[in-house]
Amino acid sequence: MLKTSVGFAAAAALGSPAAAQTTGAPGDDRRARGLEALRAVGGGDFSQTLDPLSPDLSRLLIEDAYGDVMARPGLSQKTRELISVAVITVLGTARPALRFHIGGMLETGWSPREIVETLLHAVIYGGFPFAQDAVLLAREVFAERGITAGTGTGRPEGDDWTLGVQQLLMTGGDDAGAFARRVIDGSGPSPDLDRLTIEFAHGEIWNRPGLALKDRELATLAMVIAIGNLDSTVRFHLEACLRTGWTRAEITELLIQMTVYIGWPKALMAVGPALAVFAEVEKPGGLAAPSSAGEAIAGQRTQAETDEARFNRGVAAMGEISQASGEAVVNAFHDIAPDLGRYILEFSYGDVFSRPGLDLKSRELAAVAALTTRGTNADETPLKVHVEAALNTGATKEEVTEAILHMLPYAGFSRVQSAMALASQVFSQL
Repeated sequence: MLKTSVGFAAAAALGSPAAAQTTGAPGDDRRARGLEALRAVGGGDFSQTLDPLSPDLSRLLIEDAYGDVMARPGLSQKTRELISVAVITVLGTARPALRFHIGGMLETGWSPREIVETLLHAVIYGGFPFAQDAVLLAREVFAERGITAGTGTGRPEGDDWTLGVQQLLMTGGDDAGAFARRVIDGSGPSPDLDRLTIEFAHGEIWNRPGLALKDRELATLAMVIAIGNLDSTVRFHLEACLRTGWTRAEITELLIQMTVYIGWPKALMAVGPALAVFAEVEKPGGLAAPSSAGEAIAGQRTQAETDEARFNRGVAAMGEISQASGEAVVNAFHDIAPDLGRYILEFSYGDVFSRPGLDLKSRELAAVAALTTRGTNADETPLKVHVEAALNTGATKEEVTEAILHMLPYAGFSRVQSAMALASQVFSQL
């Protein structure tokens, strides 16, 4: 009870004075506002949205979620749709809602390329299965509307290390500089994890030109809040949002909107970090300027190998693990996100699965266990792929079964039962 009380007290403090917003004068028609917001996103008549199940549930959706929250004036409807898609993508559990809001991004003025870039950005924070599933869903939405996303590459020009350090220093200041120096020194608990964070996450993905940096930051803040239990990461991206031009009032609006998608308890967890960041940056002097040592730090290390070398190593690993063609993986996304296929090969298989610290069989059993614990619709196809890959790399059916059963104490019976059913499908097909 104490934590809840503190959370609500912090929430009250968050909105004053600069971030205070109102939904309108008493007597405003919440239902009318909600229906207007819904029409802006999806078109059509939503007045009977959930009436067949429950008129009260329909009323709460229209009046509370849309009339009281999504119709608030503190953010444009366009920006709210970016937040919605970012959150739902990394949750990986609500395909109908994601489909609706991908359409909503189109309705509110985002280009198909910007939508795809938002979904690709989730590779860093939600993982490849969620991003892949979202991209395939976007393909369906675009096809229904006769839209072509375009197939041009969005990969940045330049060395991934240099680009990553520069991007981190621009949005993260001295903390980012300390992190980059830690990578150079190799002093962190996992130097390779730190290196991949700079080279792939911040060098490759963050520097893609298809989505503005300011929009990437707001989408990222929404993603890391939705994931939960990432206070230091939330603080980093709160400050980065301020550095890239978002205001305290706008960030507060994002936190209010998060309650619609992740609930009050989880959304309130971001209030403490937000208040701490606001208090720090509102001191005399405000935000510190980006580190002047950026070029020197960026120049202390260069990327050791080319993307093509990583790609070829990934193709070889995939051939050994899944007996699949690298060309087929790339072609699976060629009409909407060709870079996604290359990232799967370069990063997942070239950078991670090809590491020498574990044999391929152990890696595949670990992948099966990890996908079991998540248990979303987006993980179903990847789980079947990795069950088959585990068998290809020498695991027995009994070992795959044990890897899934071992998750019972951590994921619960329902997820394990679902994973076992999917594994059984693979066993019967083989």
